[in-house]
Amino acid sequence: MASARDFVAALASGGKDYNFIKSTTDDCYGEKTLSRSQIYKIMKTVKEGGDTSDQRGRSTEKNVKTADLIAAIAEAVNENGRLTVRELALSYNVSKDTIHSILRDDLGLSKKSARWVPKLLTDEQKQERVRVSEQFVAAVRRRGLGYLDTIVTMDETMISLHTPETKKQSKRWVPKGQPGPLKARVQASRTKHMVMAFFDAKGLIYTNVVPKGESVNAAYIVKALGRFLRYLKQKRPELAEQGFLFHWDNAPVHTAAVVKEWFAAHAIQVLEHPPYSPDLAPADFFLFPKVKELLAGKTIAASDVKKEWEGVTRTIGVDEYAAAFRRWLERSEKCIRIAGDYVEKS
Repeated sequence: MASARDFVAALASGGKDYNFIKSTTDDCYGEKTLSRSQIYKIMKTVKEGGDTSDQRGRSTEKNVKTADLIAAIAEAVNENGRLTVRELALSYNVSKDTIHSILRDDLGLSKKSARWVPKLLTDEQKQERVRVSEQFVAAVRRRGLGYLDTIVTMDETMISLHTPETKKQSKRWVPKGQPGPLKARVQASRTKHMVMAFFDAKGLIYTNVVPKGESVNAAYIVKALGRFLRYLKQKRPELAEQGFLFHWDNAPVHTAAVVKEWFAAHAIQVLEHPPYSPDLAPADFFLFPKVKELLAGKTIAASDVKKEWEGVTRTIGVDEYAAAFRRWLERSEKCIRIAGDYVEKS
């Protein structure tokens, strides 16, 4: 019996149309029939007077997986992880289904896109992330989840005066079969304001909107810390009285000598934070993304940044802050399990 490809080529040469060729081929070849695109390709080649030997050559492909074939594909993929299934199928004269089966079932592989990370970490940096995470987890286990309630964390972020709405926010209900809404592409405003946020597991304590043109140096940080302390005594009197732990990242302005002296003078312990680790900072994996999502689509006047910030942060519930601090613990535990790599989700 002729191959399905030869059969289709013969019917196409005889002037038969697609519907006849498709139904006849399906009846004759059953599970080994050809797809719509394959039939159209052969019909086009015949119509243009081309040689269908390329299609016929595929009928001799090696569909049986062998140990040598599996080993060869494993070596090829190891050398070049970007190879496509089609390229491998052409190189080894086998079907794409065979390649899929070898990659998935025999080699246990799947193809994934590269993901963005803050930094490609060195082994030493990963070890440091594990060390700090182990200290944090050990402290929580020793003192219980109440330990999280004794921590105040702080970080800075830049708020754009206009951020386009997200794709999710632009979704609208429309009649079935009708196209979705249209919107012009809009870039985020280049005018931004720095905001410093101090918060704990119960919510926001103090927000400092840095005046435009102000230099955020060590002296400014010390002044902001002083103002934060006054707000803490008003909003969290028990925490201020009993003592608290302070957490932030390793930005140079945070580790300046005059800043360290301020903490020493006020007998405030600063928790360690591993370098290049926004995934282990509640401000970076919780508060700032949440606020920026809520502000998306809004245009803010420079004079209203603080008002808008406070407006959206008031909509974030206390339970969300508490959950974020528990996620901090979970992320630290996961960081340990994955040997210091970045934590995507918790």
